[in-house]
Amino acid sequence: MKSLMNKILIVFVFVGLTLSCSKDALREYDTLQQLNAVESLNDPFLLSSILKQTSVYYAKQGFSTTAFPGAVQYIEKNYQGGDNYYSSFKQPSTNMYDAMTIIGLIDSSIKLATERGSKSYTGVFTVFRVMLFEYVTACYGDVYYTEALKGREGTLYPKYDKQSDIYKGLLAELDQAATLIQSGTETIDPTYDLMYGGDKTKWLKLCNSLKLRLVMRESSKISDAGTKLTAIAASSLLSTVSDNAKIQFTGTTTDNSWQMGALNTPDIGGLDRMRPSKTLVDMMVDLNDPRVQIWFAPIENPWTTDQAKNGTKVTTTDPNGYSYTSTWEYIDVTNASIKAQVDAGNILDKDKLYAGYIAGMPGDWKNGNGNWNVASSGAYGNYKVSRFSTLFRQNAHKYLQATVMNADEVQFNLAEAAAKGLISGNVNTYYTAGITAALQRWGVSDAAITAYLAQDKVKLPTDKAGQLQKIATQKWLGLFCNAPEAYFDIRRTGLPNIFSNGYLSNYQFPVRLRYPSNELGQNLDAYNLGISTLTPAEDTQFAKMWLLQ
Repeated sequence: MKSLMNKILIVFVFVGLTLSCSKDALREYDTLQQLNAVESLNDPFLLSSILKQTSVYYAKQGFSTTAFPGAVQYIEKNYQGGDNYYSSFKQPSTNMYDAMTIIGLIDSSIKLATERGSKSYTGVFTVFRVMLFEYVTACYGDVYYTEALKGREGTLYPKYDKQSDIYKGLLAELDQAATLIQSGTETIDPTYDLMYGGDKTKWLKLCNSLKLRLVMRESSKISDAGTKLTAIAASSLLSTVSDNAKIQFTGTTTDNSWQMGALNTPDIGGLDRMRPSKTLVDMMVDLNDPRVQIWFAPIENPWTTDQAKNGTKVTTTDPNGYSYTSTWEYIDVTNASIKAQVDAGNILDKDKLYAGYIAGMPGDWKNGNGNWNVASSGAYGNYKVSRFSTLFRQNAHKYLQATVMNADEVQFNLAEAAAKGLISGNVNTYYTAGITAALQRWGVSDAAITAYLAQDKVKLPTDKAGQLQKIATQKWLGLFCNAPEAYFDIRRTGLPNIFSNGYLSNYQFPVRLRYPSNELGQNLDAYNLGISTLTPAEDTQFAKMWLLQ
């Protein structure tokens, strides 16, 4: 009876977590099987729920109104732009609790799968447990880990583990997960495995690739990084687009649609308030990056220094078939309003079809790039700065994916490790593989990839510093739509060096999230211990955790 009641309790917890995603996150037909699946608590259903909840969580963190996309200068806010200069980092963050909600489901799933002897499923569940726990500690520093989510066992006030110990524990869990996936004899149900269709070899690749991410994160803090990385580099890793750990949006309900699509964001102003950063656009234009036309819309009224082009319309169709019309506007200094923008130095981008908002854009958003005719620009409009392309307004598209890890990130990690002499692989081989996978993911043709790689400005130099700079830049571009990972990487390496761009020279870059305010009120001893290991010992966005000390 006790065992039955425990399972019933788990059912209630599980149902609450599942129904928080409404009918189902990414597969409509799952709703027809949900009742029976919940009652039987089968491993395949648990797997599909974990995949969906984790992937959608990462997608929302990666391209949204959260703090991370602004911190890494992917997105500048066109309205209430405090995130343009890191203001969200000032407030306590609930990211810990949000991730722990999913981890709670994972831990229950691991318990049930272990009881049934389902080694393969236990291994896969463990991979996601590690992924989310590592995300939490990378955000905050010390967090609860060994005592986490043990309220039913009497641990109501879990202690915080030291970050160094958490990484040791997580790496040990990944070793265990790999063993379980390899030794498990049961088939992973391809219907419910929305990520890899039951392919264990790819689950093992993800497990090993996650280990690479963790060791790279702590590589400057451990003496045996080279030994660990060499062993990982020799294992099976994500290497091509077909290996990417992602789920496709289907776009029929709010829960299975891209977060900025019309279903989830009915007011187009939601996306219109999010504009590409000038840092991002300028970098890509300078590199002749073919993703420019995929990610960004041409400026509606671009500036021209050629009076003969004034009023001339240009129709552009992007690689996905979305069309735009731009009308050139001459920089006519006889117009007092335009002259005022010229005199103020506000016209930064002219004679070009793509431009972004300057990093750290303050409240005068309507005047970005000298947009003088603010009265007709609309509530959140700006005729002189690119919007994100129509692609990002879709509910579903083959290039809009809920992703937890891509092959290009893995290859760039290997390139960095090789450039630093931590592994013996060929730096350029890893680097070009990373770029190739990153471009293919957005549908760039092989011919265009070859042309891109052939540019001197893309090729790797011979010096180590130059190599690390270019690897970091391409990795930053590849991590677009995965802003938290880009944030952790820029924070770790200081590359690409974007910290003083635009108006940001007077702002300090935040290096962590602040603990949730409930920790201060309800778990004070653990909270105080967690703060004591930061430098300085304060719960601020500038205090350095073990990884950064």
